[in-house]
Amino acid sequence: MGGNMFLAVFAAISMAAAPNPVCAGTLSGSVKGSFECEVSVVKNEEGQMFLVITPRAPIDGVPSYVPGSFEITGLLTPGKYTLDDLGTGRASVAAEGGTLYTATKTTGQRGEVSLVLKSVQEDSSRKGGYRLHGSYRARLLPAGGGKSGEVTIAVEF
Repeated sequence: MGGNMFLAVFAAISMAAAPNPVCAGTLSGSVKGSFECEVSVVKNEEGQMFLVITPRAPIDGVPSYVPGSFEITGLLTPGKYTLDDLGTGRASVAAEGGTLYTATKTTGQRGEVSLVLKSVQEDSSRKGGYRLHGSYRARLLPAGGGKSGEVTIAVEF
């Protein structure tokens, strides 16, 4: 096998075996923990695109958590975006004892969200897929009266 052919085959194997970008997050404030995750862009039946941060496993002592899912139609370019820029979506964390913390955008807004996209590339290995690098931060407030505290979700991908 010629040297150039060997290098081409080696490069193809290396690219195919390359892991997806690392995605890791933390919960801080009234609920604490860390998690590994996946960041993806999904399109619904109406053609709206959503950035979805999906945890890979539960966190001990945290009944449930959804790091975030927000509409990003038209925002798939590098830049910094806030909850004002994003479409509908939600991030939530349930604490032991029943307090639910949320950052949402529906008919109104609750909490804060900051999304920084450092790079965005189409992923030819997945139909409609993208490779994203950046960070995400959400400040979640208690849902319901009489509750206190807040939770911050921070994710690097």
